[in-house]
Amino acid sequence: MFKILSFGEILWDIFPGYKKPGGSPANLAYHLHLFGNQSYLVSKIGNDENGEDLLNFLQKKGISNTYIQKDPKLPTGTVSVTVDSENEPSYTIHQPAAWDNIELTTELNQLTDSLDAFCFASLSQRNDGSKKTVETLINNLPSNCLKVFDLNLRAPFIDKETILKNIKESNVIKFNLEEYIIVGKWLETSDTADKIIEMDADKTILLTLGADGSELINSRGRFRQKAFSIQGNGDFVGVGDAFLACFTHLMLKNIEPQQLLQTANRFAAFVASQQGSMPDIPHDILNKIR
Repeated sequence: MFKILSFGEILWDIFPGYKKPGGSPANLAYHLHLFGNQSYLVSKIGNDENGEDLLNFLQKKGISNTYIQKDPKLPTGTVSVTVDSENEPSYTIHQPAAWDNIELTTELNQLTDSLDAFCFASLSQRNDGSKKTVETLINNLPSNCLKVFDLNLRAPFIDKETILKNIKESNVIKFNLEEYIIVGKWLETSDTADKIIEMDADKTILLTLGADGSELINSRGRFRQKAFSIQGNGDFVGVGDAFLACFTHLMLKNIEPQQLLQTANRFAAFVASQQGSMPDIPHDILNKIR
């Protein structure tokens, strides 16, 4: 299918009583793999038990660990997750972590030559080590490679200058409503999407709205899709990543915006009904997306 690289953190989400593999880029790589793509994750783990457990998880799921680096000093990343009475998660992202120092290797540089899409996020660039690697990779991407940028505004790791630069460099930018409002204030506008598209008509803006669904804005117009009902007792972690993975896959297939949003929302609703950000997905759901 498509060759896609996701850059950034793989880690453990630590819930009260259990832990699950996570990290926004890892979640993306997982779902993109399930959709039948050549999905690669570049990240870094520590030389520790948590790191080995993550490698075993990737192997079990059939996801390539070719570009998973190992740091001799920094620990594998962890995030403490708490879920409120409305099933909304909040996160404490611990540092330092190995994924803060992802290095540019010869093998990684060679991979960029043939990519169909490159997915990256703002949180992955909280440290200069990984941020410089992202900058170099973006500069080396082929001109037809789809660049997908996901804002992960997690205080205190918010770098306005880098985020605005990433928005300028990307083809697709995904926001949640809070992030959309914050960036609008930075750009001194009441309509973030219109301002960005005014600067570059080729951009696609994705806005996730939780229970109100999602919106796609591009130079052709605005497309809105209601959310689907959620069955089961899920924890809502990684739902936005599942949505973006499905969206990226379908955009590469040139699916029309309204159908694209509908399918991505339906898939996100299923993931929201499960525990953890990388649950098993039934084949009948995957076949409809592939």
